Amino acid sequence: MKTVLYLIFFLSLNLNAQIQNEFYVDDVENIEYLTVNFCVNNEGKTSNVTVIPSKTTYKNQDIINQVIEYRKSIEYYPDTNLKNNCYDYTFNFVNSKLQKSQLTESDLKLINNFKNGKFKYADIIFPDVTIIRTNENQIEQNGDEIFKYKIEWTSPNSYSIKYLEVNKKEYEYLLGEKINVEIIKLISPKKYIYKSNLLDRTIITGIIEKPD
Repeated sequence: MKTVLYLIFFLSLNLNAQIQNEFYVDDVENIEYLTVNFCVNNEGKTSNVTVIPSKTTYKNQDIINQVIEYRKSIEYYPDTNLKNNCYDYTFNFVNSKLQKSQLTESDLKLINNFKNGKFKYADIIFPDVTIIRTNENQIEQNGDEIFKYKIEWTSPNSYSIKYLEVNKKEYEYLLGEKINVEIIKLISPKKYIYKSNLLDRTIITGIIEKPD
């Protein structure tokens, strides 16, 4: 019940703000996901919200219902390009302890494991994305989408990736922008939880792993 009440309060503060995609809760081990499909009608209002089970791992139905109501409350300007179409949107539910998670000295000694090699996102949202990381660059590929970044380690457990190349015109606005990333928890010597920040607007907590 505490988690439910916390989320109700949180949503009440954000109904008229930027759409929030992450919530801190106490009923997940690390991170779980809720993906919904929503439609925008001709007036810019959300007309329908349905859960996509194949892209959802979060189980707390009370909170899911609250988030659905929150998503239904979102309205756009009448001239939005989103109107008269439907879209998928994913919410992340993050263990509240990760808000203040810090690496130990023994964790920091393992960070070199993540500076070079092939990686992937350990979630159901980006299962097909491949990450190739070297000392200087990071390349991510998802189907026919390719992003090349300049990578710079700014502290033992923090790095930034700067957009150098994109292969689709709709992403060109990102060129030159930086994503700041902090590794906040090691799940294993080959898997870590990160918090990323793009333009102080898109903040995401996720998991990256280095497959065998």
